Amino acid sequence: MSCRELIESLRRAGDEKVRNVWQEAEAEAAKVRAGVLARLDRIRSEHAGLQASRVQEAQAGALNEANARARTVRLSLEQALSERLYAAARDQLQRMRNDGYPVVFERLVRELPVLDWQIVRVHPADVALAKNYFKQAEIVADNSISGGVDAATAAGSIRVVNTFEKRLERSWVDLLPSLIREVYQEVSDGTPAAS
Repeated sequence: MSCRELIESLRRAGDEKVRNVWQEAEAEAAKVRAGVLARLDRIRSEHAGLQASRVQEAQAGALNEANARARTVRLSLEQALSERLYAAARDQLQRMRNDGYPVVFERLVRELPVLDWQIVRVHPADVALAKNYFKQAEIVADNSISGGVDAATAAGSIRVVNTFEKRLERSWVDLLPSLIREVYQEVSDGTPAAS
């Protein structure tokens, strides 16, 4: 599955969740803004007799506080969104086992260095396939693996994890910014971002 297909499947799988998160964010931001405006009104009425500079300082302080709170809320929501997108991406890994998976499996195996692999962990459906490539190794079925291999030499001195999960984990830091940008664009104008 290409990055575009992954992004598209994430978009489909998470659109409703993303919209709910952003609606909550907008509601929270509106509450913060309303609170700040109410506070500014109180400050204005209580300090009507103060010099203009003091009022401006108080307004600037209140606005800075509101901006800081809004940033905190936004960062918190972005973290939650990131976690939801990552979970949705992990859920989509099983789809990569569709047509042509044996070729993908072979490519992942060929990426491993040529070593005397003793223990090889694979998805339960891949046990027979793994036996073709790792004839001397102990093949262990592992339900936590969607696809690919987790191979270790004797006593685990060398271990190479070349699974779908590990590849997603390694590439997530590069994928996330573009996913977040697409979510922002979709939420702001209602149209999906161009992939």
